[in-house]
Amino acid sequence: MTKWWVAQDSFVGETPDGAWVTVHKGQTRPDGHPLVLLDRDAADAAAKAGVTRAALFAPQDFDEDEEETPAPKAKTAAASRKGT
Repeated sequence: MTKWWVAQDSFVGETPDGAWVTVHKGQTRPDGHPLVLLDRDAADAAAKAGVTRAALFAPQDFDEDEEETPAPKAKTAAASRKGT
């Protein structure tokens, strides 16, 4: 299963091969994408240097372990008149 990363803000970044890429907040990139790799490397370097920085990408959370509980059905006008 591929891990996905979601952009935390909009920005323009340069990939290692020199291409400029515009990323919009909420866009996803797969694990191993050059911009994700650069962000993770910069985060590791900052942590080692004791510097706090905001990450450009965060892991995408799909909540696959939790089951969604269905929402209660809304009463329709016909159903509410049925009892009267």
